[in-house]
Amino acid sequence: MAEKIGIVLATYNPNLQYLQKQIQSIQTQSYRNWVCHVVDDCSHPGYEAEIQKIIGNDSRFICHFHQQNLQHYHNFERGLQYCAQDSTIGAIAFADQDDVWTVDKLAISLEQLRSQDALLVHSDLQLIDGEDKVINLSAWNFEGRQPEKATPELLLLRNVVTGCSLLFCSSLLPYILPFPTQKKIGWHHDWWVALIAAQRGKIVHIRQPLINYRIHGANTVGLMTDYGKLYRELIVWCQKKFRVTNNSYLIHASLSQAFYNRLGEKLESNWYNPFDERRLDFGLGILHLCYRSLKLGYGSEGIGLRIWMGKVLFDMNRIRQRFLPMRQEDILK
Repeated sequence: MAEKIGIVLATYNPNLQYLQKQIQSIQTQSYRNWVCHVVDDCSHPGYEAEIQKIIGNDSRFICHFHQQNLQHYHNFERGLQYCAQDSTIGAIAFADQDDVWTVDKLAISLEQLRSQDALLVHSDLQLIDGEDKVINLSAWNFEGRQPEKATPELLLLRNVVTGCSLLFCSSLLPYILPFPTQKKIGWHHDWWVALIAAQRGKIVHIRQPLINYRIHGANTVGLMTDYGKLYRELIVWCQKKFRVTNNSYLIHASLSQAFYNRLGEKLESNWYNPFDERRLDFGLGILHLCYRSLKLGYGSEGIGLRIWMGKVLFDMNRIRQRFLPMRQEDILK
């Protein structure tokens, strides 16, 4: 019997026309043995009926409507928890509410996953607009991605795995769940899954676009030409009038710490060192990652320099807060 695939389709106040096209592209997949968990993140009243109307009587879709909005990161986590309850699921895919899958998306992904003994596969994406017109034939070429160069450390620098394009083994769920908590959502579900998969085993990169990725005004995440490269970061920095913050550093540092904490919790590995401060807070080690990115052609040295500048600013602020706000009576003593 064909292996069962679990699909997590996250929704929130969806454009119903786009959602209908996505649902249809899942229904018409050449690979037939799948179940799709539609996980709605407390959409506005009225959407529940509309979503169920689009799905109709297709029993392969299981709808979960929630009364609490957790945002996309934890909403996808809810979907994985539903998949974890079904022991017959062998592989899991994510789906966004506004994209369109090619008819062989699942078939090609699963064949590559199993034939290459991988833990995760992901594909290129074709970019389309709100009217289904092709904007660019390759998101990877558009952004200058080189996913074949990825390592766990370089993935900490920049995620090159797009959630809606991936398929991963359900055996990863004990390492993925629960998602690390975030005070403010700074990294996404696909980044976390890709990191765990890269550390645990093999990731396969499919250069063929298997997703029509829709670019429109309501996108949660967009794309940028040559994103991550040094010249692009300089352009963005100029546009921001040379303003420097430590937000990027804090996001990457917290993700790095969560990642290595999870390794310590879940894995028995001499490779993990909980006292390696360079890995936990990125520190000056980020400059080494910049060099590796440049040498390997990963194309994310600009991001690394931005993170390093944020680290410097963070340390300067911490030193200033520690030593400058001294009381007058303390100075006179």
